[in-house]
Amino acid sequence: MDSSTELHSEDNLLIIKGRFRSTSQNLYGLFLLMFNNNRRLDPYHIIVSSYSEMFEHEPHIGWEKYEEYIVDKKWKGVYNNSMTASLIDATQALSEDTKLTEILYNHIYNYDYDQMDIIIYDMINRIIHDKNLYMETIIQEIPMAEYHQVRAQRAKKPEEENTTDEKNEDTKNIILQVKPIVAPVKGKPLYQLKIGDQIMVRIEPETSKENYYIDLYDLRGEKNIKPVPGSVVDIKSVSGKNDLIEILTEITPGIFGKFIEEEKQVKLKIFDPATDNALTDIAGSSRSSKRQNPSDSGSRSEESTGKSILVMGLLFVLIIVLLVFLILII
Repeated sequence: MDSSTELHSEDNLLIIKGRFRSTSQNLYGLFLLMFNNNRRLDPYHIIVSSYSEMFEHEPHIGWEKYEEYIVDKKWKGVYNNSMTASLIDATQALSEDTKLTEILYNHIYNYDYDQMDIIIYDMINRIIHDKNLYMETIIQEIPMAEYHQVRAQRAKKPEEENTTDEKNEDTKNIILQVKPIVAPVKGKPLYQLKIGDQIMVRIEPETSKENYYIDLYDLRGEKNIKPVPGSVVDIKSVSGKNDLIEILTEITPGIFGKFIEEEKQVKLKIFDPATDNALTDIAGSSRSSKRQNPSDSGSRSEESTGKSILVMGLLFVLIIVLLVFLILII
């Protein structure tokens, strides 16, 4: 128990840091659940991976380092997408269950690890399905002032990173975490994907870096992030695992999007100039050669007009010839 937990304060935040492992499923996970001073479960971070080194990250360290580690691993794509998504959905459902979150909060507030672990363990095991699932948790209580101080310090980093990126944009590539757009009917199966294909992806607002480029490209809509076309530049298996495929796409020159997919049968949306034309401006010069030149349009219009006049003239001559022929016959 941390020294900061000796005395409770209504303004303090209660944080649960934890890790779990399922040897039978070969899955390892980390989670950080935070109850704000309104007793609401917000925010929270969860990640599940098949890499055992994930479990080596002990929850005894400070919450800010623990949170950074989880977010960093998600940004790098080192996680099981389906299991992570399922646990995030389960946690979201828990946060919306007012009665259950109140019970959980009281257990945490009283440092009742046994009862707290029962609720969290049950939530995780409904997804993992391992009767021998192992879980370890730590409760940490922090003042609200400390929380805001950490957030303020992190807010300064993007400005420094962005300045560096702008100065070195010609020599340094930027890799963003993206998610492919799925098209079950007309999409292209992942196993048929090849270098050069243009697929639609959505930049995930996981870190300050992604959020910077989302705002830079003006992709933030009212309800979600607008997708962008990305040209596939690399396709490879992750660490020799046949069930995980890493795709690298080029969004704009020097700006890349990366994602990992485990379903080879999934169909991805291919960029369609007819329906996705409004987004092509984002890709700038990489697709400028495909746009129609205004001067070409003008010359084609003049050529079309000339052909029309010629056809009308020929029809007029043909009518005159037919009239003369009829007169001669009569």
